[in-house]
Amino acid sequence: MRVLCCLTAVLAVAAPALAGNIDPGLERTLQSAATGQTVSTLVFMKDQLNVAALDSYFESQAVARKDRALVIVPALQLQADLTQSALRAELEALQAAGRVEQFEAFWIDNSFRVDATADVIRQIAAREDVGTVYYNYEIELIKPIESAADPFADAGGPDAPEIGLVRINVPQVWAMGITGKGVLVSNMDTGVWLHIALSGRWAGTADPRYAGHPEWAWYDPRGVWPTPNATNSHGTHTMGTVCGGPPGDEIGAAPGAFWMASAPIDRVSIPTTVADAKLSFQWMLNPDKNANTTWDIPDTNSNSWRLVTGHGYPPCDQTFWTYIDNCEAAGTIVLFSAGNEGPGANTLGRPPDRATDDYNVCAVGAVDGNNPSLPIASFSSRGPSYCTPSGQPFIKPNISAPGVNVRSSVIGGGYALYSGTSMASPHINGVCALMLEACPRLSVKQVKDFMYKTAMDKGGAGKDNDYGWGVVDALAAVLMAKANCGLKGDMNCDGVVNNFDIDPFVLALTDPAGYKAKYPNCDIMNGDCNGDGVVDNFDIDPFVKLLTP
Repeated sequence: MRVLCCLTAVLAVAAPALAGNIDPGLERTLQSAATGQTVSTLVFMKDQLNVAALDSYFESQAVARKDRALVIVPALQLQADLTQSALRAELEALQAAGRVEQFEAFWIDNSFRVDATADVIRQIAAREDVGTVYYNYEIELIKPIESAADPFADAGGPDAPEIGLVRINVPQVWAMGITGKGVLVSNMDTGVWLHIALSGRWAGTADPRYAGHPEWAWYDPRGVWPTPNATNSHGTHTMGTVCGGPPGDEIGAAPGAFWMASAPIDRVSIPTTVADAKLSFQWMLNPDKNANTTWDIPDTNSNSWRLVTGHGYPPCDQTFWTYIDNCEAAGTIVLFSAGNEGPGANTLGRPPDRATDDYNVCAVGAVDGNNPSLPIASFSSRGPSYCTPSGQPFIKPNISAPGVNVRSSVIGGGYALYSGTSMASPHINGVCALMLEACPRLSVKQVKDFMYKTAMDKGGAGKDNDYGWGVVDALAAVLMAKANCGLKGDMNCDGVVNNFDIDPFVLALTDPAGYKAKYPNCDIMNGDCNGDGVVDNFDIDPFVKLLTP
């Protein structure tokens, strides 16, 4: 496969080396720590895989989204194998001497969690192979601002899709025969209870490839639940909005999709930290522990958590958040609820306020889907964000969806109304699944870009700090996905653009009917290489450029 050929080159082009240092937030914590107090830290190795360059290569070559993980996952694992052994040996010795309480290695971003005293942390930070050491920040659930009982509890449920789905035109997509079939969705939340609207869609039993391996579709970092479960309904409610449906009520945007989940959030009295989230993301990138498979990697992932800022304002720099970027480079669309601290400006949490570019991180605001005018929810966190490479303001959130009195599944088999941006991001998760059924090869950036371009503009004209690009329009987004599904220049539909496409391209120019007869499963519009909506002689030069990038 052509994507594998660049693995060695990518490993050779590591990201610029960082000078070993202690992040200011951690420095303040170390200075205030009592003698002998254990501090939990994240130690990033100096050598980091240049995933950004690889991601750019994938985009320029239109590499299919699922194929990207075949490079990203082995490359990350190899980078860790090549660079972590010396530090691991030192940590093992320090642990044996009682100076390190615990440590854990991560390949997803070439880092370690190290819990030790301040003097040991400083010793580790001074190593030449260590980049930056951060505090292992606690994370917290973005809790709903209010909840209410199911108004249909005594009436057997509504005989129609939920109103929020109607407002964003999901039923029209279903009418096209698109329900998310073949797409694997996920969330990282409080767990998922096997509700009637969800149990038949859990990949661990719905997909025969998981037979005997429920752990490929469910991850409990506490090791308590071998199959999906929950004691807090938040994750069950959010997953219901993603893909819940018959024989339960029509609560989910993508009822044809299968789901998987991890449950690190708000589980026990022990604080959940960034390290716990990284474990879940790392599991998500390789659930079956086979780097040569991609079917088990989720296509989408929604999150409703943020950092706790009690130890100083967490970092904006990009190394700290590499694990999120690496998941997206491998083909998983990662989404975050914006937060419920509105209506003031600059109220997004972190990481929803990350703005490395137009796509990262996708923060989702909430609107009232019960109102046909779709007003922004008063609680929905607003922009701008200053967490940008330059420190300049960036308009946030990125997009909005229904998040007020959203009816979905809860523990025990019933339904309830929750309000919060946590209820909005699952709508986006489901819409992404619909788009990916319509065009499985779309990249992460393309999915986000098409959603933004087709969003229903609300508030001020264009993008604004209340709605972002607007309210998601599932129908318009899916139609754009279908219209842009072909690989430009791939005239024989083999998934690549090369010299074997020349003859069919010429045939498409000179005899369109003959082309359609010879290549009945191909889209002649793949020959529209200049994007003007027709295949003609003006496409010759851009076609030649695709052959010789």
